[in-house]
Amino acid sequence: MQPFGKSKVLRIYVDENIKVENELLYRAIVKKWLAMKLKGATVYKAVEGFGSSAHIRDAGILEISENLPVVIETIDIATQVAKALKAVEALLPVHCLVTLQDINVIRYHRPKGK
Repeated sequence: MQPFGKSKVLRIYVDENIKVENELLYRAIVKKWLAMKLKGATVYKAVEGFGSSAHIRDAGILEISENLPVVIETIDIATQVAKALKAVEALLPVHCLVTLQDINVIRYHRPKGK
């Protein structure tokens, strides 16, 4: 990814407890993207939310087993983001949301030698 300029952000919204071959889906996606040498990936866990089920789920203090939404995100150039989506599409459940947006990266720090 160039240090500045036009890029894409891919976001995948799923439930946190979904598994693929005994591994959490979000972890499987992050590992796959790392192997593809994408510039990065982040998983955000929701504090509260609702989706198509119209049922509010929250991270209550006393809840032991949660199933909150997570957002898996990557930012890279358009060609890499397209490859990233194609690489994980088969893993995605029917009940998920995928978004793609144009963004303008204004700062990107890459450690020396990487």
